[in-house]
Amino acid sequence: MSATTRPAPPLAVGESTATVGAEAPGSGTPDGGTEPIARRVLVVSANIGGGHDATGRALAERVSVLWPGSRVGWVDTLDVMGRGVGRSFRRTYRTNVAATPWLYEFFWASIWRHRWFATASKWFTGAWAGRRLAPVIEGFDPDLIVSTYPLGSAGLAWLRRRRGLGVPVGAWVCDFAPHPSWVYADLDLDLVVHPAALPVAAVAAPGVRLGVCAPPVLDRFHPGDRAEAARRAGLDPTRAAVVVACGSYGFGHVEEAIQALVGIGDAVQVVAVCGHNERLVARLGALRLPATRLLVRRWVDDMPTLLRAARLVVTNAGGATALEAWATGTPIVMYRPIAAHGVANAALMSAAGLAETASSPNALVASVRSRLVGRQATDRTTAAAHPHLPDLGLPAVADTRAPAGDTRPPAVRRPASWPLRSQDAFFLHVQSKTVAQHIGTVLALGPRTDGRALTAADLTALLARRLPVIATLRRRLVDRGRWRRPGWVVDRYVDPADHLDEVTVGPGDDGGAALDRFWSQPLAADRPLWRILLISGLPDGRTRVAVKLHHCLADGMSVIGVIGRLLDRPDGAARTVPGTPEPAAIAPPERGETVRQLRLAARGLARLATQGPAPATGFNRPAGSPERRLVTATLPAAEVLRAARACRAHASDLMLALTAAALGVVQPAGTPPRLRAMFAVSRNPRRRAPTQGNWTGAVTLDLPLGRRLSARDRVAAVRHSLRTALDSGEAEAAGLVMRAMGVLPTPLHAAFARRVYTSRHQNVIVSYMALPWDIRLLAGAPLLAPTPVVALAEGVPLGIGVLRCRRTFEIGVLMDESLADTGDAFVTALRAGLAELLHEIDVDAGGGSGPGDGSADRAPDGEPAGQRRTGPAPPGVPRCA
Repeated sequence: MSATTRPAPPLAVGESTATVGAEAPGSGTPDGGTEPIARRVLVVSANIGGGHDATGRALAERVSVLWPGSRVGWVDTLDVMGRGVGRSFRRTYRTNVAATPWLYEFFWASIWRHRWFATASKWFTGAWAGRRLAPVIEGFDPDLIVSTYPLGSAGLAWLRRRRGLGVPVGAWVCDFAPHPSWVYADLDLDLVVHPAALPVAAVAAPGVRLGVCAPPVLDRFHPGDRAEAARRAGLDPTRAAVVVACGSYGFGHVEEAIQALVGIGDAVQVVAVCGHNERLVARLGALRLPATRLLVRRWVDDMPTLLRAARLVVTNAGGATALEAWATGTPIVMYRPIAAHGVANAALMSAAGLAETASSPNALVASVRSRLVGRQATDRTTAAAHPHLPDLGLPAVADTRAPAGDTRPPAVRRPASWPLRSQDAFFLHVQSKTVAQHIGTVLALGPRTDGRALTAADLTALLARRLPVIATLRRRLVDRGRWRRPGWVVDRYVDPADHLDEVTVGPGDDGGAALDRFWSQPLAADRPLWRILLISGLPDGRTRVAVKLHHCLADGMSVIGVIGRLLDRPDGAARTVPGTPEPAAIAPPERGETVRQLRLAARGLARLATQGPAPATGFNRPAGSPERRLVTATLPAAEVLRAARACRAHASDLMLALTAAALGVVQPAGTPPRLRAMFAVSRNPRRRAPTQGNWTGAVTLDLPLGRRLSARDRVAAVRHSLRTALDSGEAEAAGLVMRAMGVLPTPLHAAFARRVYTSRHQNVIVSYMALPWDIRLLAGAPLLAPTPVVALAEGVPLGIGVLRCRRTFEIGVLMDESLADTGDAFVTALRAGLAELLHEIDVDAGGGSGPGDGSADRAPDGEPAGQRRTGPAPPGVPRCA
């Protein structure tokens, strides 16, 4: 082998870290601990045959074991490549294998024979799949990507080269023999299942970084008692069961193999697993053989038990079935392997001593007879012929630093950065020297479980453990040229000390002045755009922690997602429930739904075009400095929900009405009777927990300030205004406009953004959100109350954030320094407004709470109050950004 094709030293996955390099971030703590850190893992697979999805399920299972609480997303590469692509590819694959194997073999061999052809094919499929996978990756925001399908790997390699995909990416070759379309030098690690496959993979893609792992199959595939497995599978344990399984499509010379096997006699019971091939089922049924000789099954759910019950497995491709049989220790015979990858797999498995190959019925019978006599006829299944490496190489992919002693330059070239989405770049463009786009929260914390107050050292240690698996907090902004949107690069290492400040206050000081300074200071542009302030010295071991991120990095939903990844449950359980892998792709809407969405967006565009400017008010004025004042308030959830029930309103309607009443009290002279509020909402149908990016739309509504309105009438007016705005399509239209602005050159995009995001179109910014979790700990300190903080806009010096918690509604009011004197008055008016409304309700109802439709005592996603949110709000129910 020449020097140019010599394989890189493989990672012997499962060896000590001294051999393979440092452990994966999150596999342990910096001081040598073993705390597992939950991750966001995206599985890139495809439903074409069963092997790719089977490998993906095995990886997802192992993720939940290695990193409990991880969120596993799943995307089918063929589905996202376009409508009908998956169906066309599957039909072409079946036709080639079954009807034109010579054509399939020609294509397969050509990629091996002609380097230019392999390069061109991988570039074409990579560009196609990569462009379609990009929005899926943006939406799920993974910190680790695992691929089990060649086209998916090609797309990820293209994204690494062209868009600077910064999170670790690994590719698992679920065929025994690699092929040029399987392995990519641009990815962090390519995993094969046997050392014999290493030189093949190295020739297929020179410079690739390779590793060897155990067969990527579910844990249920393991050796066991054959007789017990036979009884569970409904087989005769006194006879030798031979399983003929040729994948989900039932390819190959299955009938020929079965006719040869049943001819051996009563000593053999043949089990035919036909998968989804109904024609094969019919043809085998036409043989009219008794079940004692031939048992025909379609798709088998409990394949591990059937393989343990078998004395022998006959297959034809060396894919998932062969790997599963290998893992259970069941001998394998390859009968007349299918073209291309089947032949290659059979040859390499035979060379490695893991299978035999038979090319005729006589050879198959002879192979079976030899396997069923002597030592191999024992009822005790032999151990699997591979080391048990339960991590499947996942930690090695998650930590892609070079092994110790490896001085080679990095194989992955990353000249590109990932471009900001149009919605995210918008908030970068509207920032000015006096109006910073910062969004975040202030967390009130009690003493730690050991009785002491939280310290900066505690926070630093927590961040050191969590930062390696939170890609959002390692995104750094880079310039991509005057005419192109800025981009992200994901730094491998971020020093927590560069982002953490501590202020110790004296007696009687609650840290309010320190918080005001914190929200007034800009974020450094040469590092990831976030910062944390710890306020210590408060009585009784309490502390306050302020977290702020740039609005281009996150909206309110994403901030909650990031904070959630820093928190722990008091009982030490996983932070999230892994469950089954969830779809990470955006399913194409039905035709009727598409038409409805277009009509809705058209109505929304008309509303935006005819809305007119916001009224001129005494509130709105250019910011003279970046100085900010933060005022916080708490309202009892029981009182808010009782008032909302009596008014037949949602809690968000009520909070908007209370906000309007309070603004009416503190309004400067000359303010009109109505203010236009921008209210951020999400009607995203995807079940996701975002940790990066802006995913919400917004509606505008007029808040009535007039004191002549009764409190209940104001709630009714706000409820009607909000429902009208939500039904108008304005949120959909606003999102459409935000995305469309991204096609403009960056200078025009920035100019347009600065023109629309001002006091011309809104007087005040209001945000509402329900907390998706209850009791949590931050570095051992219990979270008492989280207060939201929203960003301001040019000429809009007032932003009000409302966060519904289990027992309270937490309100954060960020204002320009020019309105500082009105902050305390606003909070007083807010509380007085709730008291006035409750008094009205008690007078009208004789002290009762009123009939109510029950909508107000539900969280914004429609779940009962106090329960955890696990999904998006239904249409018409707002959530904040």
